[in-house]
Amino acid sequence: MKSRVSIRTFGILEILLSGFCFGFLGLFGKRAFEKGVSPAEFLAFRYLIAAIMMAILVILRSKKISALWLGRKNVLTSIFLGVLGYAVFSSFYFLALERISASMTVILLYMYPVLVAAGGAVFYQERIPLTRLPALPMAFLGLVCLVWMDIKIGASTGLIFGFLSAVFYSIYILLSSHWMKNSDPMAATFWIQLGAGLTLFMLSFRSLDRTVEIFRSSWAEIILISFICSVLAMWLFLSGLLKVKNWEASLLSMAEPITGVAIGVFILGEKLNALQWFGAGLVLGALTIVSIPNRSIVTADNI
Repeated sequence: MKSRVSIRTFGILEILLSGFCFGFLGLFGKRAFEKGVSPAEFLAFRYLIAAIMMAILVILRSKKISALWLGRKNVLTSIFLGVLGYAVFSSFYFLALERISASMTVILLYMYPVLVAAGGAVFYQERIPLTRLPALPMAFLGLVCLVWMDIKIGASTGLIFGFLSAVFYSIYILLSSHWMKNSDPMAATFWIQLGAGLTLFMLSFRSLDRTVEIFRSSWAEIILISFICSVLAMWLFLSGLLKVKNWEASLLSMAEPITGVAIGVFILGEKLNALQWFGAGLVLGALTIVSIPNRSIVTADNI
């Protein structure tokens, strides 16, 4: 029988890889936006194409279509999580992005580790060990250092939208960890993406000609973001969420902004100043603290 330490370690790796995949979102999104695609249109395509990809993978793995069916309750729950967690969260995120700086939007979104930790303690009696507690302020301070030079506070409505994006993403994490414990992560991801994609498509659809035009001009970005930032990222996150605590998963997800910074430096040719390097070090330090094995947990006998 696998030890709880090894199960937790595997979950940590899945969450970190998920954050790495999510980190490419800005790169693909920026290139699509440069071609005239709106955020809502791009997200709708992202989730719908990702749902199709995930359905194909689930069917190929199990060799039967019925593997997609999780039971009426779990299917409805997954669709609800897609609408509440991704469609609503993404919409608030981009509404904030239109009104305030990208840096401030990121900071507001990444308040969610604190919200998840608080929610986990209140609703699920999750307690953060004292040895792990410094990771929360370290991660947030590191993020502030990374984007400090670019922070420009705009309209108050933008700040509200940014905070709401963190709230709804926190709700998604807390509910997913509680409601999807006994579901196949790959099949659940299919229904979550389908719920998000259909919702956003109904909100952003203008005409068939426009739909064809978007896919023709940005098919590469759509395919890449659908597979890397949705299929892989969401599946790995949901799978890892079943193996670690809610607060651990939310902090480990800070691998996403670190990946985004690395892409900016090594692919887009951006340069970091000393404060940003310090911030990156703080975030990596926080990830290290969360990832340290808990030596008091040895076996899975009590899982």
